[in-house]
Amino acid sequence: MVVLVGGILIGGIAWWTTDRENRLREEIAGIEARMAAEIAVRDAAIDRLGRDRRIARLEVLDQSQDQDREGAWTDLRFIELDDEGRELASREMRLPGRVIYVDAWTARFPMESVASATDPFRDQTIVLLRRIYSDQIPPREGIPIDTPGGIPDGYAGSDQARFEQAIWSRFWTLASDPDAARRSGIRVAQGEAVYKPMQPGETYELRVEAAGGMTLIPISDVAIAGSGDSDLSMP
Repeated sequence: MVVLVGGILIGGIAWWTTDRENRLREEIAGIEARMAAEIAVRDAAIDRLGRDRRIARLEVLDQSQDQDREGAWTDLRFIELDDEGRELASREMRLPGRVIYVDAWTARFPMESVASATDPFRDQTIVLLRRIYSDQIPPREGIPIDTPGGIPDGYAGSDQARFEQAIWSRFWTLASDPDAARRSGIRVAQGEAVYKPMQPGETYELRVEAAGGMTLIPISDVAIAGSGDSDLSMP
């Protein structure tokens, strides 16, 4: 009887210990799986916040050698690009001076919208290119690119185009009225200009950050930085 009872007790303890270990392993595996999923979501959000996309390329074709600032001029080719890097439109222009500006309207959305990508229209900064000018002329005398309030090339007829047109048509209201911007789901709307002194033979990419503004990057720097920078695609 003693041996039988002892065997039952030992067997029961062994079964309880094994069962407890199995439950603990399952709990640990569940915790690890949840942690892995949370890390994947966090990494995807960081990736979305950190990405940018190309919207145009500037090629410096020629430039006067006149050292007189008022007599200098720069010939450019301005190429608008779609989200796949394909050419939408190209035009050549001559501007006085050597410091070239690109002016645009931008609308930025809340960080959480960009990070989560739950709203396909608000997962990246949108841009309406307006004009190119130089340090030798006032912005109002610059060369127009897109028409304010219009639809940028490449998006006509799409839901994205209609969404953007609604923003551009009341852009300055959204830029100056925080309540109106908030109701439209916009973090900030503002005009932006990027500029650099340029030299013949140089090429620049105009990029826009997913959660930020525009950048003007020498193409050699883009190549050195790595082609691993992925572009965001408009929905």
